[in-house]
Amino acid sequence: MLCKPENEFHIIDKTSDHAPLGFMGLGLAATMLGLMGSGFFADATMVVSMSIFLGGFAQVFAGIEGWKKGDVFGATAFSAFGLFWFSFAFILMSTGLASGVLGAASAASVGFYLLIWGLVSLVLLLVTFKIGIKAIIVVFVTLTLTFLLNAAANFGIGVGSLAGYMTLLLGLSAMYTSLALVTNSVFGKTVVPL
Repeated sequence: MLCKPENEFHIIDKTSDHAPLGFMGLGLAATMLGLMGSGFFADATMVVSMSIFLGGFAQVFAGIEGWKKGDVFGATAFSAFGLFWFSFAFILMSTGLASGVLGAASAASVGFYLLIWGLVSLVLLLVTFKIGIKAIIVVFVTLTLTFLLNAAANFGIGVGSLAGYMTLLLGLSAMYTSLALVTNSVFGKTVVPL
């Protein structure tokens, strides 16, 4: 049996940062949803597409990469919210197929669904203060407000357009965070403030 000294083996992580992909997935999906919620268009086709392929897959992939890197926050946040987007797309598609087995979701059930996600994002928001990166804090503030305002709108409180604009702001702040992370990584220094 061959024995090697413990310090002879070194694992070097040469994988890239997973956060830009996760924030871009969130940003693109939320921007499309915000545009729809703000009245720029009415059909949900692009929202469903972005929810599945960017909000869903991109964030789950980023979460898996975060898990591999030992990033508990990133792994949990990106994976959970990626799965949120898959479930949200399913809800949107089920509403369009209301005559099917499941029928359309009631406004109250969607309200509770969004409220629960709002509580999850609120807890993660509190954690972002420990992380201390302002751009990530802004993303989680707008994420929490997005969930809570959209829940309120589904409960019949007249904040629908405000919820749409908050969702749009969430999308733009997440895309900013993603692009800032990429830019700073490529230049090897802080070019875009976070």
